[in-house]
Amino acid sequence: MAVPRSLILTLALAAAAFAAPLVPRKNEAPVSPLSAAQVSSITPFAWFTNAAYCSHAAVMSWSCGSACSSLPGVEVILTGGDNGATPDYYVAYYPADGAIVVSTQGTTTDNILSLIDDGEANLTGLDQNYFPGTSGMEVHDGFQATFERSASTILAAVESGISTYGASQVYVVGHSLGAAVGLLNALYLATHISVPITTRVFGLPRVGNQAFANYVESVLPGLWHVTDDNDIVPRLPSTDFGYEHPSGEVFITQVGGSTYDLCPGQENYNCAIGIFFLEDSDSPHDGPYAGVRIGSDYCTA
Repeated sequence: MAVPRSLILTLALAAAAFAAPLVPRKNEAPVSPLSAAQVSSITPFAWFTNAAYCSHAAVMSWSCGSACSSLPGVEVILTGGDNGATPDYYVAYYPADGAIVVSTQGTTTDNILSLIDDGEANLTGLDQNYFPGTSGMEVHDGFQATFERSASTILAAVESGISTYGASQVYVVGHSLGAAVGLLNALYLATHISVPITTRVFGLPRVGNQAFANYVESVLPGLWHVTDDNDIVPRLPSTDFGYEHPSGEVFITQVGGSTYDLCPGQENYNCAIGIFFLEDSDSPHDGPYAGVRIGSDYCTA
C-alpha cells in the first residue's frame, strides 16, 4: 500500500507553515544489527498492530484473518474508535504472555479526517491535564487531540484488564498515526499503572520536540520504533521545524529485507534521517515489518 502523495504533501507543508527552522545536530553513532531472535520478537507486535485495522466485529470475535490466527487465545476487552476523528483501537488480554495489549489503527486513505489529523503539524505544549509537570515539552497538536479522544477510555480498560486477568505487563503498539497515538498512550499509562510497559510502534512520524523526545526516553527506555528504509512518514514533520524522534529506532536497511539495525541516540544519521529518500518510489509504509504487512488491505474482515 503506497502512502498517498496528498498525505506526504500535507505533512510537509503543514510543518513548514507552523514552525521555525533549527540547526540540526548530527548523531553518527554505530548501529547494532539485531539478532534473528530479536527480529522474530517483533513479529507478534506487528500482528497485534495489523489487527487494529480490521472491523470491530472481527476484532471482538478475534477472527480477523492472519493477524488473529497468528495470535491464538486472545481475549478482547474493548474495541473503540470511529475510523475517523478517533482511530479504531482495541484493548485485549494475551494469555501466552500474561499481557494486556493496546493497539491503535493508523492513517487510512478512505477517511479524510485521518488525513486532517496528520496534517495538523503545529507544535503545542504537552497537555498538563494528562501529563502534569512537563513544561517545555511540545507535541504535534493533531496527534495530541487524537490521543485525548480515547485516552481515558483506554486507561480504564487497561486497569480493568490488569485487575481481571492479573496481567503482569502491558504491550502498546500502533502504526503510522496509530504509532503516534500509541506513543502518547504508553506515556499516559506509565503514569497510572505499575506493571512494565513494552512499546513497539511502526512507521512512527515525529511526535514532538527534543524535550519531549528526552521525556519519552526517561519514561519508556525500552521503546522500539521500527522504520522501513524508504518510508517517508517517519521523516515527517521535519527536524528543521522543531521535531525530534526519541532513541529506539530500529531501521530496516533493505525494503522488505532481513537486515534490522538498532540505532543508538536520537536521529541517528546511519538510519532513516541520513538515508536519501527516493521520491518517485512507492513508500513501504505498510512494511513488511518482520514478515508482516500492516494496513486494512491485510484484514479479511
